[in-house]
Amino acid sequence: MSEDLFLSPNLKNKLKREYEELKSLYEGLVNEVLYILRNCITKNEIKIHRLAPRETIIKTFESLCEKVVRKQIKNNHFEAIEDIAGVRVICLYRSDLEQLSSVIFENFNVIQVDTSRRWSKTPFGYSSDHYVVRLPKECKGPRYNKIKDLKCEIQVRTILMDAWASVSHHLDYKQQIDIPRELRTDFGALAGLFYVADTHFELFKEGIEESRAKLIETVKQDMFDLDQEINLDSLTAYLKWKFPERKIKSVESDIVSELRKYGYQNIRQLDDKFNIAFPVLKQLENVIFGYRIWRPRWAPSGLIRKCLELTDDAYFSVLKSRLLPLQPLKRTEKYRTKLRRKKADASN
Repeated sequence: MSEDLFLSPNLKNKLKREYEELKSLYEGLVNEVLYILRNCITKNEIKIHRLAPRETIIKTFESLCEKVVRKQIKNNHFEAIEDIAGVRVICLYRSDLEQLSSVIFENFNVIQVDTSRRWSKTPFGYSSDHYVVRLPKECKGPRYNKIKDLKCEIQVRTILMDAWASVSHHLDYKQQIDIPRELRTDFGALAGLFYVADTHFELFKEGIEESRAKLIETVKQDMFDLDQEINLDSLTAYLKWKFPERKIKSVESDIVSELRKYGYQNIRQLDDKFNIAFPVLKQLENVIFGYRIWRPRWAPSGLIRKCLELTDDAYFSVLKSRLLPLQPLKRTEKYRTKLRRKKADASN
């Protein structure tokens, strides 16, 4: 049925008035939902790509009318249409969808859920998880009185789901039969490729977590393998093993390429340098940052670079050529001299 036949001028004008009256309230609802989600995602340490309203914070009036006609909604239009307001969470991995689902159920009054996430009636079947929610009952008082009964849609999808949705959104096909027969197989295959890619990202993530867990276990058991290659994870685990008194979380990736540039292929080569630098490394750190109990320290990458400055002639030579401030260079040279004397004394 066409819009003109289903929506009389009087009904359309009535809808328009209600829409204008409720528009700012729905926008306020979106802000509240975003605020709750942002805090909960941070609290639960879930890494996400983006949290934001949909492209339009609330449905346009034209989109609202189109849905009223398509769904043949005759009464209670703003109660029946559940996605007038909407926000979107773009996460990294499919396993994050389950974590975000728990967050939503724990912090909102969930009215409706669609997490089929497989092949739908559209050709673009690799779609989002959808939650229709109201604010939780804890939201009381004047700030919430006018919005607590309104509904908001929360879409949750991975980056690849979002990419597929973004592409499919700009196509004119809305259902399977709209697509020319000779193209339907390609559409299905493309959606399948996105699904397979998401699956392999998840498997890769699980592999990383397993590898890191094994490295942490070798650190705990003091069985760290010094002959393994230098990469971001092995370098982080090594520093945790070598410097248990320091709270080391992770290493910046640029230090890995820097070490490789100067010929360090495995952890043992770096460990040998640290063993040479140890007699003066802490002294130098105390001079730079002070002898207070609570004081700044070198970050993991800074610790490695300072070790190389003290023990690697090629590294220090390049450092000198960069026209850095004279005082730090002189200080490093002083401690390099101390190391050479210690080495000479040990040889005699």
